[in-house]
Amino acid sequence: MTGVSAITSSQLSVLLDIRQPLAYLALRPSAAFASELGIEINWLPLTTPPLRRPSNPAPQDDRGIRHRRSRAEAIVREIETYSAIQGIVLREYYRDGDAGAVNQGWLFVRERHPERLVAFLSEAFRAYWALEWEPSDEAAVAALIDSLCQDGAEFLTWSAHEGPATAASLADELRGRGLTGSPCYVIEDEVFLGRQHLPMIQWILQGRNGSVPI
Repeated sequence: MTGVSAITSSQLSVLLDIRQPLAYLALRPSAAFASELGIEINWLPLTTPPLRRPSNPAPQDDRGIRHRRSRAEAIVREIETYSAIQGIVLREYYRDGDAGAVNQGWLFVRERHPERLVAFLSEAFRAYWALEWEPSDEAAVAALIDSLCQDGAEFLTWSAHEGPATAASLADELRGRGLTGSPCYVIEDEVFLGRQHLPMIQWILQGRNGSVPI
């Protein structure tokens, strides 16, 4: 698949893991950001470690354990606050499993029907977080592609042949660049983790003019 790993050739690459709730919270604002600035985002799938569940307090907890629990609880509060603001449903924050089929579907739509990619991602994330499907379900991914692009059968053929190697090649490229968190933004070889960096990214895109938004 041509250009799958061409991060540096794009104005802005956004890397998301469908299994990360913060990635879902970043999808809509990132798409709106690109639309407002009139740029194209290079959307790429990234596999990251699952979100950690806060541990239960115990008398022997040291400062490190308490800090990690506090951080995990803060992430939960962030998820709950911003999912309510965006009006989206997120259930079972700590799910973990194989996202191979949806990632291949992502790359297929990205290459064959790029104008439908945001619609594909929006519905894939929605269905996953509403517990309507698993991202390992190739038939469900094909059905989604068929509903958006009338190309589900072609996807199944592609995924049975070059799809796995294409996805694996991209995953190796991203790991080689040290990209391990989601949502991740890459611009001008700079890496930003989290949608809170969009003002900085906008400043870079607009020529680094004016005060740095920090």
